[in-house]
Amino acid sequence: MSTEGKNIFSDIQEYASRLDTSEWEGTIKEFIPMVQANPLLSQLSHARILDMIEGAGIKFDESDTNKQNPKYDFFKRDLFGVDDAIRRIVKYLKAAASGSQVGRRILLLYGPTSSGKSQLAALLKQGLEEYTRTENGAVYAIADCPIHENPLNAVPYALRKKFRADYGIKVDPLARLCPVCQFNLEDKYKNDWLSMPVKRVFMSESNRIGIGTFLPGDTKNQSITELVGSVDFSKLGEFGVESDPRAYKFDGELNVANRGIMEMIEMLKVDPKFLYVLLTLAQEKTIKTERFPLIYADEFIVAHTNETEYRRFLADQKLEALHDRIIVCKCPYNMTLDEEVKIYEKLVAEADFGSVHIAPLTLKVASMFAVLTRLEPGKDQNLTLLKKMNLYNGKDVEGFTQEDIKNIKADVDREGMIGISPRYIFNCVADCFTKYDLRCITPIDVLRSIKENFESNAKLTKEDIAKFDDLLTIVVEEYTKMAKNEVQKAFFLNFEQEIRNLLNNYIDNVGAYLDDGHVVDEFGDRHEPDKHLMRAIEERVGVSESAKDSFRQEVYRKVIKTKNDKGEFDYLSHAKLREALEKQLFDERADVIRLTVSTRNPDPEALQKLNGVIDTLVQHYGYTAESANQLLRYVSSLMSRTT
Repeated sequence: MSTEGKNIFSDIQEYASRLDTSEWEGTIKEFIPMVQANPLLSQLSHARILDMIEGAGIKFDESDTNKQNPKYDFFKRDLFGVDDAIRRIVKYLKAAASGSQVGRRILLLYGPTSSGKSQLAALLKQGLEEYTRTENGAVYAIADCPIHENPLNAVPYALRKKFRADYGIKVDPLARLCPVCQFNLEDKYKNDWLSMPVKRVFMSESNRIGIGTFLPGDTKNQSITELVGSVDFSKLGEFGVESDPRAYKFDGELNVANRGIMEMIEMLKVDPKFLYVLLTLAQEKTIKTERFPLIYADEFIVAHTNETEYRRFLADQKLEALHDRIIVCKCPYNMTLDEEVKIYEKLVAEADFGSVHIAPLTLKVASMFAVLTRLEPGKDQNLTLLKKMNLYNGKDVEGFTQEDIKNIKADVDREGMIGISPRYIFNCVADCFTKYDLRCITPIDVLRSIKENFESNAKLTKEDIAKFDDLLTIVVEEYTKMAKNEVQKAFFLNFEQEIRNLLNNYIDNVGAYLDDGHVVDEFGDRHEPDKHLMRAIEERVGVSESAKDSFRQEVYRKVIKTKNDKGEFDYLSHAKLREALEKQLFDERADVIRLTVSTRNPDPEALQKLNGVIDTLVQHYGYTAESANQLLRYVSSLMSRTT
């Protein structure tokens, strides 16, 4: 990785400038005017996390004119293709932040393994740590409180409505002081709640402030104290009774997570007694601890589990009360090809594979296979899995539009909940790196690795393997087309310019044809539209004589609209037109390309052309000399079969 022009200390300084880690100590009397000046200081956990997410930035696609599908920058570097699930989570947070009953629900993420559930929870926890170190995310707590509770919890109930109505200071009606703070208020501060000490706190999982994590263990040995704390026997002799809050350790994960976020890993695998503690927390915003009254807790509980455990949970009627206290967010696998590629690019960037080169299209073909395994056939037989994958990826598919996707997805129940996980695919990619003297990895290497690892995957049945073999055949066929395309483009000195010239020529003729006008050349002379050129291009993709007018109208409308909106039409945005133009251009030189590539013993002229193609692949298309040679050998073997 090049570091030219970069300064590591400048980056450190820029990061530090975004943070505010200044400490503050005072009393509730000094804290209240701060809340009046900045109402964010009184917000509860759900509102804080919502602000953290939205404050990082919200984007909308250009096509989303009604702004119905926001994309959140908070997740964009780490999660790909799960925008629908993220939107459902943000929708939950918005409802909970408003003070509605939704805030008294547990958010449960469920889906197949490696679908991003744990990563999403980890991002929220890491983000919260950093957010509380900014000015907007500052959190203040009662200084000597073991669960770092909100100083406003000390405001007497009789004043809370007046605080809200007259001063805009919101205090949760359910909030009450924890046993330690209540004891201190009466014993240490003589019921003068305004004199209780306050300090700024920074949430940290390692320091056990505001972020808790619970992982189920052996149901026979795991104790409820891991959630709610336990008696401190070292102090029991000093204070005499177990009901004295000074003789209790409020260090359970639910205590720790107060004011922040509580992650329940594989929640539905825990002993039912643990679930009832969560039920009380969700329903009443309180934690039940032996020998103490209910302890108020303000925390966002996010749980995740796999689909098998979730189905078992739903079938257990004994847990019906908990069913009603859970908001479920389905987290399927990504089904967008471009987003799947980003997943593997991120994983490759995080790994250390040394100087081994990954050839262009390698991660794309692996992603194609992964996405295809997750799709289900729909009711419309014309929409093959390959077409569906392209449609979901935002490409033009004949007979379907992006507006059809919602209805297409409604026709299938299990799409995205089945198929191969990103973890399996990346394991296969990593497996390629185990070979000695390896300098590059090609698409064929990865596809071979995927196939070879079928047998070692205990989850796959014979039926699964047969199905995946068929899908691999489809992917190989698609890669064959892409490989030929790569080589064909490399034969042109300036492929992009030549295809753009052909596009402009075609559009000029189509425009003249539709307007019953003439084409004006560079010398100002007027000519009839070139019907032969238009039909030659259209016939490349099977546009019949009777369908030519509708095809021309559709293409021309899209070109004009795009030019009006963006100023430039990209032929890549129209799949059928792209295919037609490329075939027209390639077919003009098909014989030269075939003879040059497929010749086993090229003469000096052919060898010079091949070397020029390799140079072009290296300089303009991301290949190394070795991967370019392997690409040429692959295409040569294909073309020699057709000569």
